[in-house]
Amino acid sequence: MIKWDEVGARLDGALEGRKGIVLSTHVNPDGDGLGSEIGLYHHLKARGHQVSMINNDPVPAKYRFMSGASEILVYDGARCRDLILGAGLFFVLDNSSPERLGRLLADVQASKAYRICIDHHTIVDPFWNLNCVDVDACASGQLVYEAIRALGGKITPGMAEAIYVAFVTDTGHFRFSKTTARVHRIIAELMETGGINPPKIYRALFEGVSPGLNRLIAFALADAHYEYGGRFAWARLTQKQLEECDGFEEDTSDLVNMLLSVEGVVASALIKEFPSGKTKVSLRSLGEVNINRLAVRLGGGGHVNASGAVMTAPLEEGVRRVVDGMKEVLEPA
Repeated sequence: MIKWDEVGARLDGALEGRKGIVLSTHVNPDGDGLGSEIGLYHHLKARGHQVSMINNDPVPAKYRFMSGASEILVYDGARCRDLILGAGLFFVLDNSSPERLGRLLADVQASKAYRICIDHHTIVDPFWNLNCVDVDACASGQLVYEAIRALGGKITPGMAEAIYVAFVTDTGHFRFSKTTARVHRIIAELMETGGINPPKIYRALFEGVSPGLNRLIAFALADAHYEYGGRFAWARLTQKQLEECDGFEEDTSDLVNMLLSVEGVVASALIKEFPSGKTKVSLRSLGEVNINRLAVRLGGGGHVNASGAVMTAPLEEGVRRVVDGMKEVLEPA
């Protein structure tokens, strides 16, 4: 549990007198990473700081409605390198692992900026000068909210919208286990700013499905397998299917949740083949089933009930690693 009065003082001290701030999140940014990043961006701008947001990858289409999303730069070499090397302060949101900065990492390593991590994943890395990590938070957006409050900031409509997106996406629209009474009280405060339009946000995040994604869902559900007495459901998407549906950039997180929703299933996996020869797996589980144990063994990470990994392995070998590895998760010695 973070003591926000103490951390707030440290954050305030870090901000004092440092010129140039850069914010970033992990590769392939999601709603929590982007919402946290944009929410903090609005706060720092309101304080009068010179702030830039730089990510390894573009903002996915469904998140571009957020106020501030258009300000995010995609790393392009010289211009972004100058911003990072000249920064006095570097924040990473929703990401404790330096490697998940992608192309930004070398410049962050070379920079003399004070480095701050705000995250709710399990890793605490000494690479960061200040780790604001709380695994009990439902989203990194919750920690950004607490940080803004600890710094004496007022939640504006733009901040509220971004932080709400972080909450909505990482709580599965408020249905996951870390959705506490505190979370709902924060949401009520965010809504009171007038910056949140729930129907508009829900439509953008969950209903604007492309025809290609619908076809990917059909391919995956038709391929669904059930292992270990029906407790584990998995499906795969081949490179050919992804190409046919123009689906490499599609967000398939809801698909792995569909597999998890089957009666009797306590863990699920969606395994995707990529042209690079790598295989990506998204993992979900219920209750005390710690799916993160398997993700870490596969070279990834995440949360107890939601994790993932990218394996340097062809698709069928990746499937075997996931299915075999699940046995230890479901039937520990």
